[in-house]
Amino acid sequence: MKVNTDGVLLAAWVTLNKLTASQSSHLIENPLRILDIGTGTGVISLILAQRLESGPPFKITAIEIDKNSSEEAAHNFSESPWSNNLVSKNISLQCFMELEQPSKPEKFSLILSNPPYFTQSLKAPSTRRSIARHNDVLPLEDIVKAAHLFLEDDGILALVLPVNEGVQIISLAKQMSLNLARVCRVKTLIHKKEKRLLLEFTKGTCETVEQELIIQEKGGEFYSHAYCSLVENYYLKLFKTEDSA
Repeated sequence: MKVNTDGVLLAAWVTLNKLTASQSSHLIENPLRILDIGTGTGVISLILAQRLESGPPFKITAIEIDKNSSEEAAHNFSESPWSNNLVSKNISLQCFMELEQPSKPEKFSLILSNPPYFTQSLKAPSTRRSIARHNDVLPLEDIVKAAHLFLEDDGILALVLPVNEGVQIISLAKQMSLNLARVCRVKTLIHKKEKRLLLEFTKGTCETVEQELIIQEKGGEFYSHAYCSLVENYYLKLFKTEDSA
């Protein structure tokens, strides 16, 4: 399964300083808990671990319904410097919620997902690819329910979605008392329409912080300084900007 830009953007963009500051200000033995829904091969969890390595103790639970992807994530975790902080579970979100609900559910400071978003569209020949792209097995409604159940009172739900699905989940989240705290409108080029929404929700009342990110200054060749600054620590390749050419 390919590493996609959406997952890297979400993991690089999501707010961590507020969560780590809150954790550090309390003498709490329990680590910062994060839930990565639909982890795929674990890219989002690995970037988060890299960002958190110099902060307070943390534990990332990465769930994935596809067995092969879950095994790939487990292998990637075991080969990383943060193997003790990462766990891959081959389980659907729905089963995860059912198993946790009978007892007091484990709470998370951060829940995030790069969910599948195609609805009733032509499916790929590969079953794995279809599951990764279509929301039959991971509806947006279930992600919001999970956040309502598992999110700490001051925690964050973070998502990356196309615009239409992003608008849809903002409405769904509001119905479950989750407020939009931060939104970043992502464009490939400045004159193009926004292609993705990076979203953060919280249970508390808040004012929405609006942002915009332009990925490329010129199509297919040069990248913006803002994009490079955000993601350059998580890629092996070098990004060219117009003034570095």
